[in-house]
Amino acid sequence: MFVGKPLRRREDVKFVSGKGRFVDDLLPAQTAHVAFVRSPHAHARIGSIDVDQARHADGVLRVLTAADWEAAGNGKLVCVHPMPFSDGRPMNEVLRPAFAAGKVCHVGDIVAAVIAETKHAAVDAAELVEIDYEVLPANVETARALDADCPLVHEEFGVNLINEVVHGDREATDAAFAKAAHITELTLVSNRLAAMPLEPRAYLADHDVERDETTLWATAQMPHMLRQWICRYALHLPEHRLRVIAPDVGGGFGVKGNFTPEIPTIVWMARELGRPVKWTCTRAEALQSDSQGRDHVTHARMAFDEEGRILGLEVETLACLGAYLSNFAPSIPGNSYPQTLTGLYRTPAAYARVRGVYTNTVPIDAYRGSGRPEATLVNERLLESGAREMGIDVVEMRRRNLLSREDFPYKTPIGRTYDSGDPQAMLDKLLALADYEALRREQARRRADEGRLMGIGLAVFLDKSGTGPSKSLARKGGLHGGYETACVRVNSDGGVTLFMGTHSHGQGHDITYAAIAADQLGLDIDAIEVVEGDTGRIAHGNGTWGSRSVSVGGAALHRACGEVMAKAHRIAAHLLEVRMEEVRYEPPLFAVPGSNRSVSFAEVADVAYHGARLPADHSIEPGLESTVFHDPDDSNDPSAMHLAVVEVDARTGRVALERYLTVDDCGTVINPMIVEGQVHGGLAQGLGQALMENVVYDPASGQLLSGTFMDYAMPRASDMPPLAMDFHASPTPSNVLGAKGGSETGTIGPPAALTNAIVDALWHLGVRDLRMPLTPGRVWEAIAQAQSGRDS
Repeated sequence: MFVGKPLRRREDVKFVSGKGRFVDDLLPAQTAHVAFVRSPHAHARIGSIDVDQARHADGVLRVLTAADWEAAGNGKLVCVHPMPFSDGRPMNEVLRPAFAAGKVCHVGDIVAAVIAETKHAAVDAAELVEIDYEVLPANVETARALDADCPLVHEEFGVNLINEVVHGDREATDAAFAKAAHITELTLVSNRLAAMPLEPRAYLADHDVERDETTLWATAQMPHMLRQWICRYALHLPEHRLRVIAPDVGGGFGVKGNFTPEIPTIVWMARELGRPVKWTCTRAEALQSDSQGRDHVTHARMAFDEEGRILGLEVETLACLGAYLSNFAPSIPGNSYPQTLTGLYRTPAAYARVRGVYTNTVPIDAYRGSGRPEATLVNERLLESGAREMGIDVVEMRRRNLLSREDFPYKTPIGRTYDSGDPQAMLDKLLALADYEALRREQARRRADEGRLMGIGLAVFLDKSGTGPSKSLARKGGLHGGYETACVRVNSDGGVTLFMGTHSHGQGHDITYAAIAADQLGLDIDAIEVVEGDTGRIAHGNGTWGSRSVSVGGAALHRACGEVMAKAHRIAAHLLEVRMEEVRYEPPLFAVPGSNRSVSFAEVADVAYHGARLPADHSIEPGLESTVFHDPDDSNDPSAMHLAVVEVDARTGRVALERYLTVDDCGTVINPMIVEGQVHGGLAQGLGQALMENVVYDPASGQLLSGTFMDYAMPRASDMPPLAMDFHASPTPSNVLGAKGGSETGTIGPPAALTNAIVDALWHLGVRDLRMPLTPGRVWEAIAQAQSGRDS
């Protein structure tokens, strides 16, 4: 058996030895290169565009603007998951343009493109494009977006409001607050983040004139969806005229799942010029143009009874979606965020109003965790603040409110039904792993004996993973399916190739899928090849996002393997001249117990493809493969608990992160090593949000101030603390494997756990809340303000 074992990834040798094959490694003969001309202003009218000098520069093939795009009859990009107002009104929707027309709405907005013989020629010519701008007032502050005097991003709506989505019961929540013994209120900001995967976005398109077929090599998480978006919405092509290949991809985190404006231009120009056309994003361009994450401003209240039990939760959130609507953007605050707001607690009543708003910033879209870190910050900060205000230990407060195993399936007041879990047991594991009582004793000792400020913070939360049924997604406005595809093809020599509709860009799919198939087929794992990321080889697939690969793709694979084995049994029974029920499979042999008659899996495969020895009545067709489109019954609900230990230097505000501990329930674990790596990677990003990462725009001009890695800080190895983890499995009933998502919890817990830990260290000094990122300057300022307030 391979499932459940910590098997090493087979692709790692290739990557560590520099033999990966990424899009930027590809350079066919006669490749032309693209440089994009981007707006230096956050908000401005475009007066005129003079491209004459650029068009006549050495090596230039084409110079494009919005007028060229329109003249070619090209279409638009797409928002594939709109979220209308709760009263039924459609969103105030403005899609991200391939080229800005009339005006620009954020720094980095594309105004023109230059295609030239070389990259340097394209970049040089792009600087010759002259654009006359009339600078307009801009707003880059989410909290100001709906103020009466705020500049409008899109004047036609008369407001910066995109939509208003309401969840829960207003009357029940008001009644809960009316009878509360204690109410805690906080205003919470979830800071804006840039994904910054190791490999920047890159695209190469090549057109075969004779076949009228274009091939696009793309840093993409969902190749089939990307092909559909390009063909259906932007370029109006039949899908069979475009093949999308996502080769090795160096990280995605959501940003490579988006239909960004550069992509259709590259495909369009390859077809127009009849030669390869390529663009690779620079880091500066990525910070100006890659979709970003988070950016919420929330005012929230939590009501408690006399014993600290939660009575109700009320949440008012402004969710920034940037200057335009990107692919999945509205569904993140409108759907993913509210579904996990009440976390793992019994919350009898809840009400959430979420308003999406435009600002003059880069569009927001999926980023690892998508909505759940924001929700967890709200729920966990309120609970810990309430506990301290009421004089109740934060662990005891959680024990009084946590769901128990018997509560599942559990329907929340927001409307989500959680599938399975055991939060009380998970909390016990976390406290034992941390030796919680010893930590509290050490905290008291340091403070009393040495004046050192140690803090302990927890985060208890729920994730939301996988995808629900396609019909359910459609009812919510989704323009995409929730299913996944697996094709299991047994070759004539008994080896197996798996064609999967997902895509691996660091998740370790190869060894994970191979383990599932090897166990199902009774084969050695090395006899199994995994193919992903090619619309020319794989029937269809919805790609990798939302921690759905194993729970949906793995379930499809499990079914396909079962169908292959059922046919293999039929062939074996025919060859052995017995009934199927008389054949037992003892890998790698199909045998008749009590006899010396057997036939190997490889022999069955050979007969299946030779055909001559199959039944004469054609009751068994040649071939041995199965393709399954698996539409899941439901998504799934992983959960996790985090504990952070910090020490704060009151003189400098510096936070030393001493330990970080996690317990995860991601259902059945296929490969523990892979899941541990996913949690570790997520923690780096979650700790980054909490402590240092922050996209900053100048409020006066709208200029991007964090435009390089000198200004946008990310964790280094030296910033990572010792990590300890454990697992507690509550298999989900929504798929045959019992597997839940395991790749996003690492980003979800740290913002809440670290804020709680630092507030714990500083509560006695009068600090009640802190805003991320929790930099030394912000922590020092909070201490100084609290001290000043206490002294006065």
